[in-house]
Amino acid sequence: MAEHIPPPDRASAGRRIAAWAIDFALILGAAALLGSVTHYRIADYLSGWPGLAQTGGWDLFRANGDWGGAGKAFGWDVFGEILLLIAEAFVALVLIVFAYQFASLAWKGRTLGKFLLDIRVHSLTDPQGGLGKWQSARRAFASTVVDVGLYAAACIALLAGKYVLSLILWAVAVAVLVLNAVPLAGGRTMIDRIAGTTVVHAGLYQRSWQAARDAAILERGTQVGLERMQAVTNAMKQQAQHLAEDERLRQLRESTQAIQLRRLGQDAGRQTGDAARQLLNSERGQQAQDTAKKVSANLRAVYDRRRGTRS
Repeated sequence: MAEHIPPPDRASAGRRIAAWAIDFALILGAAALLGSVTHYRIADYLSGWPGLAQTGGWDLFRANGDWGGAGKAFGWDVFGEILLLIAEAFVALVLIVFAYQFASLAWKGRTLGKFLLDIRVHSLTDPQGGLGKWQSARRAFASTVVDVGLYAAACIALLAGKYVLSLILWAVAVAVLVLNAVPLAGGRTMIDRIAGTTVVHAGLYQRSWQAARDAAILERGTQVGLERMQAVTNAMKQQAQHLAEDERLRQLRESTQAIQLRRLGQDAGRQTGDAARQLLNSERGQQAQDTAKKVSANLRAVYDRRRGTRS
């Protein structure tokens, strides 16, 4: 199948190396754990010396005098058993690394190191960039061979006494590691070309930050909207209250009781004015006016005499 054009957001070499270092640290942790388990298995095997001595003695008894050959064979048997335990540990490490790579790539398209560095493996044979199981298995196999497979084979050959083979395997392992660390054309490594993949930026942290910022903006906008809505509601309530009060005052002014009260006041004012005019026009009123005029004239004359005396 023809390969698609790689996406433009290709991961940098620094990010890829940092992600590989994190994953390799996990591999070293698994290797240390397997080494501890293997140590206890060897110690448990060697702790059965009574049984081993009995087996060795029986071999010497059947050696027909060739005690050196029998002892040598017994030693090789013990060494072979220990070598088998060590080889099982190396094989277990290879299987663990393959399972880790395959499960991570098939599930999320990234290992733990790539997740922490916010990068992922992108398929060049799928329009969506997703990794299928077969493609994940190919990349996991290639990564396992480069990271631990060749070194495990070299160590087993060394323990088995195959020194030349061990040296060749060590040289091949180092060469493959260096070759894979150097990006080829298009920024893709040897493992990428074997699996038909490339490594790109995942953008998970950026999307998470953008989502958090959008959520904060939305929450703030909602809060401001609620505050404004509350203010508008309060203003509408106050306006309605004022309108209700004005309506009550208007109704009170236009009520029958208010009209009657205004009429009574007007009638009382007119009656008071009419009574005052009638009193002034009566005989007693005329007499009181005449008396007031006389008193006023006398007071005026007395005032004038006093002024003349003083002068």
